[in-house]
Amino acid sequence: MPEIIILFFACRYIGKLALRKGVSPIKWKLITILLFLIFEMIGMNIYMYNLGNPKLETLQQSIEFLKDHSAVVFINLFIGFGGFLLVRFYLERKEDKVEEV
Repeated sequence: MPEIIILFFACRYIGKLALRKGVSPIKWKLITILLFLIFEMIGMNIYMYNLGNPKLETLQQSIEFLKDHSAVVFINLFIGFGGFLLVRFYLERKEDKVEEV
């Protein structure tokens, strides 16, 4: 649920930034969502397999591990937010569209 709220505001910001830069807002909103989810999955893999418990073999064991370590959810939100920051950084480096009078 928190991912949806974060993605809503992140996509809104990226859409406005894309319009200011003169590029397609839909394209950049989709890229933002995709990178957020990819970064979140990478964060989960790093935590679960390297820092967490490497002996997880079944889905049930993974669910029990997540119940015991609820901080994983918040860590993944912050890592996923890095995907938004990457898109924002790329768009902010582009030149603004010059409005002709």
